Amino acid sequence: MITSRDVFTTRKEGKLDEAYKMAIELINKPNNDEWDIKAFAWCVIDLIKRDAQSGKSENIHHYSDQLRNLNIDASDKILTDQREYALRLCNPNGQEILKAKSLSKQGDHHGALNLYKRIYNIGDQSIDVQTGLAWELYRVAKGMTEQTPANFNGAKRFINDYLKLNTEKPSLLHTCILQLADKIAKEGKLNMGAFARIWGLENLRPEDYDPYFSDDGNSYPSLAERVIQHASKNAFTNDAYEELTYLLPYINDCIDRYPDNIWLKLSKARALMATKQSNEAFSYGLEVVKNKINDYWAWELLGDIHQSNSLDLASSCYCKALLCSKDINFVGKVKIKLAELLSKNGLASEAKLEVDQLFNYRSKNNQKIPESVQILMHSTWYQSAISSKSNHQLYLDKAIHAEELLYSDLPWMSAVLGDKFFIEGKKDKAKRKLYVQSSSLPMEVSVPESKLTFDAGKPGAALKIKGELDRENRFQVYVIEHRASNEDWDIFEEKIGIVDHVNTNKRLIHFMISRAIDGVINFSDLPEEFKEGDAISLRLAKYISRQGTRYRVLTSSRTTKPIPSSILKPFSDDVREENGMGFTDDGIFIPPPLIRENRISDGNFVTGQAVLNYNKKRSEWGWKAININEVIKGELASSTDRR
Repeated sequence: MITSRDVFTTRKEGKLDEAYKMAIELINKPNNDEWDIKAFAWCVIDLIKRDAQSGKSENIHHYSDQLRNLNIDASDKILTDQREYALRLCNPNGQEILKAKSLSKQGDHHGALNLYKRIYNIGDQSIDVQTGLAWELYRVAKGMTEQTPANFNGAKRFINDYLKLNTEKPSLLHTCILQLADKIAKEGKLNMGAFARIWGLENLRPEDYDPYFSDDGNSYPSLAERVIQHASKNAFTNDAYEELTYLLPYINDCIDRYPDNIWLKLSKARALMATKQSNEAFSYGLEVVKNKINDYWAWELLGDIHQSNSLDLASSCYCKALLCSKDINFVGKVKIKLAELLSKNGLASEAKLEVDQLFNYRSKNNQKIPESVQILMHSTWYQSAISSKSNHQLYLDKAIHAEELLYSDLPWMSAVLGDKFFIEGKKDKAKRKLYVQSSSLPMEVSVPESKLTFDAGKPGAALKIKGELDRENRFQVYVIEHRASNEDWDIFEEKIGIVDHVNTNKRLIHFMISRAIDGVINFSDLPEEFKEGDAISLRLAKYISRQGTRYRVLTSSRTTKPIPSSILKPFSDDVREENGMGFTDDGIFIPPPLIRENRISDGNFVTGQAVLNYNKKRSEWGWKAININEVIKGELASSTDRR
């Protein structure tokens, strides 16, 4: 009986035709196994190679059909690769395809590209040929972007040729093409809005949404995030509303994936504007402004949104934009938009000044005068108006209404005035601390002194504000007003804590109020001397630093009020003394100074008070004796009623 082993042996002896006949007999049996199939496949592969090399093509198609119909285990990579190689030999252009692959491996991508093109143009448009051609188009195009100077136009032509091919999508190759297009788009040499639609964003792979991490550990936006952001910007700039409509579902998906990306929210606001959804566009535009409050273009966006429902609010937003930037090179379009609205509201002199300022700037710098400016200058109102001398006060008056948009739906919050201070190196820009009421301790925030447009009084004076945390967890104050109160510092509650450490060398004390709240006070900021175990009354505010939440002491004083039992408790217990330190069964630690001062020995019964203490080495909370009331030694200790 013939076995697969017999076939392999006969084939290796060079008796290929005999081995093939044996393999056919095996493969035709109803109970053939995996090794029978492999034995047959290797025979057919060798026959194809032999006939292809000798030029005998009469049996090749028969062999290729047999090989193609075999169910070969994909895990056998050597066999599967050899099958693909043999099948390519069956192709009339097989030798040319192999040559093209060889050129590519050698780095001659131009040569490989030309060979693939020739095969493709003579009519061989098989998947194998199209895929090979597509990869070489990509490699040559990529090389063009990396040369000096970069040939972006040439690269774009090859990318365009790629898009005409029928290749696998989604795929690594298709993603590589998108990456290359994004690189060209960043240089301003490709319209990503139009390209993304042709490429087909539905072909993005799951891994295309993953952020990129560099070797130094820095994180960068994913390919999908970058492309959709660039595409949206291009589509808006080019007034391509169909492209924006196409992009909108992908923008929504990215916002869900990357909620902190403010540029995606800008893209959505613009897309919603383009699709006449101004109310929803306003909510996203407002988020943009709150995060880019000092950027003119953010206020311009809000003005553009209001063009469809409130021309007065639109002009207010444009005025606010012009307060953010005086560079006409950037805000020229804003000035024209404002001029058009002012002229409609009967403010012809103010409108004319906006037009004249842009015209004079462009003329002086030999820049093209926009058609919109020329149209306005030929209008009846412009011809009859006398230009105003300045619009600055107009900006200030109208900007107030724009700023109200930021906080119109926010509640008033109680606050008090803090100290004025200066940041080192910025002595000309005074800042002011404010303390804002919160659910726990008042929160310390800082604002420019200029934000206080009235005489707020002295520190501790009552105020009310509107504000909120931004996406970087910084509190933004939008508006400040007086608040009636009969008491300074009225939002502060007295907190009772304990002085648990006095550092005479550093001249400071450490206090504790709870597990969550503790801090230090310099001797110079204390109204009197304190010792360990003293009760202390405090007014505190919390603030955010690079180290996390910290606490600012505004007032401190000695008090007779009881210290909370959560941080100070009495204890009575036997002491185990080791190496000058004491320990009780209840987990009280007695530090060496107290051991020495009270002459505590192993087995003594001790009463005293313990303070809550955090052990940094063990990263756990415990109790530390802070004073000793009584020490009972020897037999007295063993006979004492310890109830």
